[in-house]
Amino acid sequence: MKALTIYDSLGGNTEKIATRIYEVLSSAGVESDLVKIASEIDVEFLEYDIIFIGSPVINWLPTPAMMNFVVKKLKEYRKSGRLPSSVPLRPGKFAVCFCTYGGPHIGKNEAVPLTKWFRAFLEHLGYVVLDEWHTIGEFHDKEVLSTKGRMGDTRGRPNEKDLTDVEILVKGVLSSLAAWLP
Repeated sequence: MKALTIYDSLGGNTEKIATRIYEVLSSAGVESDLVKIASEIDVEFLEYDIIFIGSPVINWLPTPAMMNFVVKKLKEYRKSGRLPSSVPLRPGKFAVCFCTYGGPHIGKNEAVPLTKWFRAFLEHLGYVVLDEWHTIGEFHDKEVLSTKGRMGDTRGRPNEKDLTDVEILVKGVLSSLAAWLP
């Protein structure tokens, strides 16, 4: 099995989650790549058996850099003919969408549009999306935004408990996939 953890991160919250995913995959013996979005990168999504894709929530969606990258890849796949219009499932291809959110926001409902956006992209590629993970993160611009929102004090999040929860989720995904992949 070959895994990709691809993410964008602005304040470091999503990077913590992505790094923990990558570490768990690697320690389980899974051939893994960890990629942060940058203008000069190119990733061949279809080479991977499982993809973990994540971003911080910015106005209910991924970062503009992540959105631009995903839209560019989707257009590239369509133009090359590697994305049939009927969008058949690709056997042995799985994915998980994840994000971090925080500050004065309304909670998980603020994050759901982002993971649904990722889900639509991955399903267009023919991947079976196994789950969507939403993790609280600290709002880095102003301390008041990390202490006065509906979610209470989010300073220091994601914390070690949050990262342990992600570790447990990754191990669960790997356990489930053991029945599907050689």
